[in-house]
Amino acid sequence: MIGSILDEICAVHPEIKNIGDPFAGSGTVLTESLFKGLNFTGCDINPLAILLCQSKAGPFLPEDIEKRIKILNHKISLDTKNSIEINFPGIDKWFRTDVQIDLSKIRRVIKKESSLWIRRFLWIALAETARLTCNSRTSTVKLHIRPDVEIIKRNLDSLHLFNRILSRNIEHLKSQTLILKSKGFLNTNGEYKGRTSLNLLNCRDYKIKGSNKWDVIFTSPPYGDNSTTVSYGQYSYLPLQWIDSHDIDPSFDKTYLNSTHEIDYRSLGGSKKVEDNTIDIITNKSISFKKIISAYRKQPKDRLKRISAFIRDLDLCLDQMIFNLQSGGLLVWIIGNRNVGGKSVPLDQIVSELLEYRNASLLINMERRIPTKRMALKNNVSKTISSETIIIMRKGK
Repeated sequence: MIGSILDEICAVHPEIKNIGDPFAGSGTVLTESLFKGLNFTGCDINPLAILLCQSKAGPFLPEDIEKRIKILNHKISLDTKNSIEINFPGIDKWFRTDVQIDLSKIRRVIKKESSLWIRRFLWIALAETARLTCNSRTSTVKLHIRPDVEIIKRNLDSLHLFNRILSRNIEHLKSQTLILKSKGFLNTNGEYKGRTSLNLLNCRDYKIKGSNKWDVIFTSPPYGDNSTTVSYGQYSYLPLQWIDSHDIDPSFDKTYLNSTHEIDYRSLGGSKKVEDNTIDIITNKSISFKKIISAYRKQPKDRLKRISAFIRDLDLCLDQMIFNLQSGGLLVWIIGNRNVGGKSVPLDQIVSELLEYRNASLLINMERRIPTKRMALKNNVSKTISSETIIIMRKGK
């Protein structure tokens, strides 16, 4: 869908060169931008998301990785150490000792790899291996410990799983490489010809200097605070323990892993402390937000706090996003309207109104069913998100 929308946009505006995604996530907009030969800038507060994007940005040399993997596997087979490479509070709760030993063998070998881009590719596979072999249930992105009996009985082969994941990821890389080669978007050394920039930070702290402002903002923000929608930070907590932080970004330090909730706390709506005057300021920008605030006044206070904190943080991001966008540039938002306390929060309308307040005009608003979902259509609290709204707006000149 993202590729199709970009095709339409570029057909109307062939002069477009620079795409920005303030909530880059796992890099879908990045990949589709590369397929169009466009420059891409992405921001995300989650180190694992940035690592995924870094790996998807190249170089595109799958044969080189395959050669290195053969050497890596040989080195792992020679490693007879039982020492554990990492330590963090709760390691024995979340990982069996045999899994810790196997993951440590993989980690030692990856750290000795000389090429950063290959290490990043390998870290991605180790991250998924850690996620699948930890003692948390994999049916949810939140950390939820399995029963002791289930933990003991699980038949786990971390080394075999790591290689299976690597093989699958290499096939994806080969497919991506073929597409980029066929379009002439790669240099002889496998580097993408355009520019890519990936930044581990809050998007409201990213300011473009000079003339390389975005022609299009194409993004899909979280649909609500991570702790009560999709806990991306919790999902990333255990895998990130095994990855060398310096291979992602120098600013990725131990404070990101202070707790299982730290990354989610740094994300939109992570802090629930909202001043009344802050709510008043936003209600003056969005009539839909004002209505939803009124609707939740008589409901439990935590619901109003969750909604208000998320919209407050999102609103704080918009000024910098608009600054980074060219005059007349386009904004494409893919948004889901979550349910809180049995009521649908009209995030699509709120975002439209907050952008209109900043002199952007609505061009298109359309809805699509989500064809594949990790969440059920209902949980034990309320309906979950089954459709998304696509908003296309234009910044004023």
